Amino acid sequence: MTVNTTFSAGQVYTAQMANAFGRGLMATPATSSTTDSTITAEEVMLTYTFTAVNNRNYSIVYFEPSILGTSAGILTSRIRIDTVVGTVLNQSFATIPTVNTSNIMTQLIYTATASASFTIVATLQASAGTVTTTRSATRFPQLYALDVGSGY
Repeated sequence: MTVNTTFSAGQVYTAQMANAFGRGLMATPATSSTTDSTITAEEVMLTYTFTAVNNRNYSIVYFEPSILGTSAGILTSRIRIDTVVGTVLNQSFATIPTVNTSNIMTQLIYTATASASFTIVATLQASAGTVTTTRSATRFPQLYALDVGSGY
């Protein structure tokens, strides 16, 4: 990825330069206000579909605001392609709290290899016990993609 140009007075601004800038949010973020209290095996928490463009870079972000477990352990968060068994794009780990709540965020920069509709899923998997993700209208998870540009 090449960083875009610093502009100065009198410089010619080209379409190539304009197209290298990020385009922002690709679609409305996926959210939910439904609490999930049965996470043991890996399961899909949110799904997000957007149209990726060849050679553009996307910051894909998954955030879960409140996690509580029945047993201490590790919670694995993954961003995958298409399904709960799809290709893993990124993963992160968090300690499962049994007294206080915690949150988790997983993100990555993804470069599209083709222009097409692209579906990502955010999953969680507990290593022990059962995990509850507590959600509400004012405390909700998010999954989204930001176009951060292509360079040129």
